[in-house]
Amino acid sequence: MRTHPMNTKLLKRQRGFSLVEIMIAVTLSLIVLAGVLAVMYSSKVTYNENERVGRLQESGRAALEMMLRDLRGSGFPGCAQPIVGLFQMNNTLADPTTTLWNFAQPVYGHEATGATWAPALNTTVVPTATSGNDIVVVRTVPAGSASMRLQTAVAPTAATMTVQKEEGDRFEPGVPLVISDCGNASIFVPSVFTADGSDKVATIDRSTGGGPPSNATMDLGANYMPGARIAPLSTVIYYIRTASLGTGTSLWRVRNNLPPEELVPGVVGMQVQYGVAAPAQMTIASYVSANAVTDWSRVISVTFALLMRSGEPNSPMLDAKTYSLLGVNYGPYNDRYQRSLFTTTVTLRNRTN
Repeated sequence: MRTHPMNTKLLKRQRGFSLVEIMIAVTLSLIVLAGVLAVMYSSKVTYNENERVGRLQESGRAALEMMLRDLRGSGFPGCAQPIVGLFQMNNTLADPTTTLWNFAQPVYGHEATGATWAPALNTTVVPTATSGNDIVVVRTVPAGSASMRLQTAVAPTAATMTVQKEEGDRFEPGVPLVISDCGNASIFVPSVFTADGSDKVATIDRSTGGGPPSNATMDLGANYMPGARIAPLSTVIYYIRTASLGTGTSLWRVRNNLPPEELVPGVVGMQVQYGVAAPAQMTIASYVSANAVTDWSRVISVTFALLMRSGEPNSPMLDAKTYSLLGVNYGPYNDRYQRSLFTTTVTLRNRTN
């Protein structure tokens, strides 16, 4: 049977791709797809790397800022100026020379010496600190805390004082307070804080006993006139301790006699040195470790270094670096965590004004 010429033409028009053409098209498609996937993978790797670096930098800046904020305000005696011969600090607390309540020292420290610290560390106050890292102690009025003014004069042994306040502000019983004027500052613990109906005036009661902390005496050591300022005081201790979650270590803080709180994960190293002023001068004679400071009242600046570690071991190369933190070497770690070193110096402005 012969095929009609018209049918032959239709068959030629309906003919599909040849196998060679299909293979070429598939090959070209795979090449294009491989290129797209390579770009996507490269973008994802770059994004993840930038995110790791960003988190590392952010954690380092956060740790620095927390410590800097407290160090800048260390030794704040209220509205008084710590001028020798014109200023007197009266600490009425029991145990006024212990780590938590020695407010005569604006800053204090413990130098890591192997598995111990010098001066010796009270491990009840600072539990399970990681060895090999320094510890810094700051006494300060917390930034942003409430401040009140004395409404009526107060005799040294008065059991109560009346203060003017902003609505919503209050002082917590058991938290040390400092009352100060131009020449004196006295530290005591309130036993009761009672605001009146307007919430703009309050009464602070004092008593001995209780605590800790507690008042050892009712004698403030000075008379205070209306307008004297009252503010809360804190001892803040920064140190490194094993992280509560995951692996590694974190920056921790102890505030007064409250339980330790974890601040920033990934802090693996901390070294601190103290700028000590020459006698009768306000210029730094040298930076020394905590165990070399003989007079903490002459410390007017602090320099410290933090070593941060990323949360995941995703670095393409082993970390074979040696990090020098104020002369103390850390590493090499020979793992795939990424690390970064942060160093800064802060002036204790209340010691230099």
